[in-house]
Amino acid sequence: MFVDYGGKKLMTKRMAILGCGAVGGSLGAYLLKAGHEVTLIDQWAEHVDKIRRTGLKLTEPNQEFVVQAKALHISDVSSIKDKFDIVFLSVKSFDTRWSAYLIEPFLDPAGFIVPIQNSLNDELVASIVGFPRTIGCVTTIDAELLAPGHVVRLDFENNECFVVGELHGMITPRVQTLVDYLSVLGPGRATTNIWGVRWSKLVYNSMNNALSGLIGPAVFSLDPKQWETSIEVRMVTTREAVSVAQRLGISLEPIAGIPVNEFAEATDAKGVKALKHHLDEKMRKKYFESEAARKLGIQNRPSLLQDVIKMRKTEIDYLNGLIVRKGEEVSVKTPMNQAIVGVVRKIERGELKPSPSNLEFLLPYLRLLDTR
Repeated sequence: MFVDYGGKKLMTKRMAILGCGAVGGSLGAYLLKAGHEVTLIDQWAEHVDKIRRTGLKLTEPNQEFVVQAKALHISDVSSIKDKFDIVFLSVKSFDTRWSAYLIEPFLDPAGFIVPIQNSLNDELVASIVGFPRTIGCVTTIDAELLAPGHVVRLDFENNECFVVGELHGMITPRVQTLVDYLSVLGPGRATTNIWGVRWSKLVYNSMNNALSGLIGPAVFSLDPKQWETSIEVRMVTTREAVSVAQRLGISLEPIAGIPVNEFAEATDAKGVKALKHHLDEKMRKKYFESEAARKLGIQNRPSLLQDVIKMRKTEIDYLNGLIVRKGEEVSVKTPMNQAIVGVVRKIERGELKPSPSNLEFLLPYLRLLDTR
């Protein structure tokens, strides 16, 4: 069976999406709408039941549609008869290990898993299912699971929605085919530098997701001084993470559209001022100038902020926490990232509430910007 992609015929594959939250749910909706055979698998029983009853709804600024889907609870996986050609793994990072073990028996010998997650989980997945059965993919879409059976997409100002690459760095036919399949999300590309792309997203998430969760919903209404402090915290957080990645020999790609050298070279007053202005501009556009969010009347909330609002476990140990651990491995100090981890853990334990006042815990680590 073939699917028509704007006049280009693509052979359909048996696909599964394990973890159908914001990103996984969005991808599933678009693939199903395009005519692919996709099985949705998720832990949230209410979400699965809603999809079974009324379908999966996706809302974006210019359209809203519902697709009917085969949806499975985790407990239903053992009943799968035919193996999958492609499994998109979109669970939280802390669920990666057991999820990969769960789905591996149902992966075709010639099939592969595509982790579309935050953090650096590709090697873990590959250690379970095999490196030849793992392909890296970095998505940059902004989405939210608004309610059971309903995902919202908010990132249509982005020029690039995904990047795909083999872990060994070669551009292979299967990667090119995967780019074609994923074009349902929007523009994307194949890369020979999937580790650089993956690390760049990790650096971005470490300076954006955790800080948003630490501040809470008030991130959208900070006063000028609080906003300035948040930008300075982002600068230090990112500079630490960039130093770790470079010490590890990672060839980073632009972070939030800003060339990496701007972070590394902001070591004098002029460099700090230029970077601060550039980052301020990018973050204002992200939080306050999203046309898609304005049209839908929904705030563009990073994933860790969504978790904090819903009082769920966060991915902090796989974002800033990972930066700290990797820094220790290569003797690069990361005090700001470590402080952020500490505050977010207190929020998870209920010892603190998300608030702009939490920025005060990070002020001592702004001394790295003393070149101001």
